[in-house]
Amino acid sequence: MAVYKRGGTCWYEFSFAGKRVRESATTTRKTIALEAERQRKLQLEKTLAGIPVEKRENRIRSVSDVVKDYIDGYGANHRGASAARVRWALGNVTDRIGNVLLPDLTENRIRAYMKTRLQEGVSGRTVNVELGELSRAIGKKWSFLWPRLKKCEERTVSARPCRTNRNGACWRQPTETARRTCGPWSGSQLTGLRAGELSRLTWGRVDLASRVVTVGDSKTEAGRGRQVPMNEDLYQVLCAHAEWFTGRFGETKPEYFVFPFGSPLPNNPTRLSVELKTAWESIRKAASVNCRQHDLRHTVCTKMAEAGVPESTMLAIMGHMSRAMLERYSHIRMAAKREAVEALRLSPVSHGVPTKVPTIGVSSKIQ
Repeated sequence: MAVYKRGGTCWYEFSFAGKRVRESATTTRKTIALEAERQRKLQLEKTLAGIPVEKRENRIRSVSDVVKDYIDGYGANHRGASAARVRWALGNVTDRIGNVLLPDLTENRIRAYMKTRLQEGVSGRTVNVELGELSRAIGKKWSFLWPRLKKCEERTVSARPCRTNRNGACWRQPTETARRTCGPWSGSQLTGLRAGELSRLTWGRVDLASRVVTVGDSKTEAGRGRQVPMNEDLYQVLCAHAEWFTGRFGETKPEYFVFPFGSPLPNNPTRLSVELKTAWESIRKAASVNCRQHDLRHTVCTKMAEAGVPESTMLAIMGHMSRAMLERYSHIRMAAKREAVEALRLSPVSHGVPTKVPTIGVSSKIQ
């Protein structure tokens, strides 16, 4: 065991478990170098004994350093869409506090970041996502890093289903002409599939004979491989789309994407479309509808809930992981709530509380 100077800097050298350890103490003082040597040897002894220890370099790394390492390894076991979301969230973090060292990442510093982001007009949900990814990049929970700092308040509902106005017309629903123009987009309103599930759908997963759509890759484990039956409306839409597809590309091979790539017209069925959002906006504006594509998924969930579909069936169709997420998507309309409480009337004309859960018949449709 020895401490010596080289180039004006103190180094230490010792043998440990049959290996020679020679490292710079990054100091010019021998007393500090001796303490650094002692701490390094203690760290190696803990490692040999199986006791977890924090890496020394983590003490002096910046936010940009940990973010870079985290992003580099994230894509190895996550979907491309998830990796893109993480890059976006942490990109906002590094743009603003990337040069901050980890020891300086105090609650006051994070609180200032939250205030700045909110003043920039982003939602509380966005701020929480960004800082949540930062805590995961560091490798510790939010509650450990900033125990006294509360997360930003978030809206409980991020989207709405189609609603009916006072005249009985659905002001967020396209006209019949616009609905025909939407073509395959009706699949979202008739199945509840996510946009990503629709864009990755191949003809091999569309069984027109059995009238079943099988979801491939999905956002959740519960969503992968789930089967959604077609009602008559969706069956007719997909049959018409298959006829157009065959005329355009010759056949509907199993590996071909239902929504092929190409602009201004589809020209490559082996690649999925990357312009579904643009297409939806064009359809929405043409139909004079104030509706996001994802709102159609909320509409599906709401209509099934109002029709009395069992929760287990809804979870299977929607591809949700839990009842809590199902409740987030199910927006029971006031009319349905009023009908429910009317069943509690105590007057003689009341028929009492229903004893059977309503079910959907074979011919029922989600419109």
